[in-house]
Amino acid sequence: MRSCSLKTCSMSLLFRSFYDKLLAENYIRSGHGIGFSPLFILAVLSALVYAVYSIFILNTFVPEMITEKIVDLPTIEIRDGKIVQPENFFQRFALGNGVHLTLDTTEDSEMIKDPSPNEIYISKSGVQFVKGQRVELMPLSKLLGTDNITITAENITDFVTQAAREMTVILPSLVFLIAVPFLFLKYVILVYLLALFSYIMTLFSKTSLPFEARMRLSAVSAIPVFVFNFFFGTLFELFTLGVVAGMILTLIYLYFYISQLPQAKEEEA
Repeated sequence: MRSCSLKTCSMSLLFRSFYDKLLAENYIRSGHGIGFSPLFILAVLSALVYAVYSIFILNTFVPEMITEKIVDLPTIEIRDGKIVQPENFFQRFALGNGVHLTLDTTEDSEMIKDPSPNEIYISKSGVQFVKGQRVELMPLSKLLGTDNITITAENITDFVTQAAREMTVILPSLVFLIAVPFLFLKYVILVYLLALFSYIMTLFSKTSLPFEARMRLSAVSAIPVFVFNFFFGTLFELFTLGVVAGMILTLIYLYFYISQLPQAKEEEA
């Protein structure tokens, strides 16, 4: 049986690894390379979905939604880098996804009052970004680029809408460029680990494979789980099939392909 070419296998393996038992002989035993090409293609496809999804997220920042979140925000006057209006004011605004915006101009406003894990805390003279247990401080003048400004809910809505419009062009490309190497590296590491584990599964069998063939074996065994996570995670927002379920499914495919490989005695006969 003739082995498939690299160009044909790279794309078709994303689908054939689910059902084609002939891959044991045509690709794993007689193929070439170490199975990175289909992993790279899958990483690119997943990264494209993430990039497109980022556009939909940005499009949720419509003026009406932002106005609704900050409807009770008073006009903020900043003079010489400090908030002078409103005075003795404290209010927290829920922005969604666990993020809060707190405006505090009371006398002890420099001390954060019961911050949430993700909070933007605005005091009289600065902004504190709370991320978990870490706090990042920034003077208002540095954040706004000016010492004197009047901020209204309308200003904020216009600013966020304009920023989202600009990020629609920049963010998808950035997400894609970051996601491709990250996903590919994740796939490669998992396949390497699975290839090492394959030695245990063939320890008491008569199946003999060079390391390159074991890498191809591990790639086609893991690809079904990677593809499942691609659809259920990036498309349906279920994010993962679960570590245990993924491991079990991968090991089932690994055992199946090993059982389809010719044993050493059959090769010597």
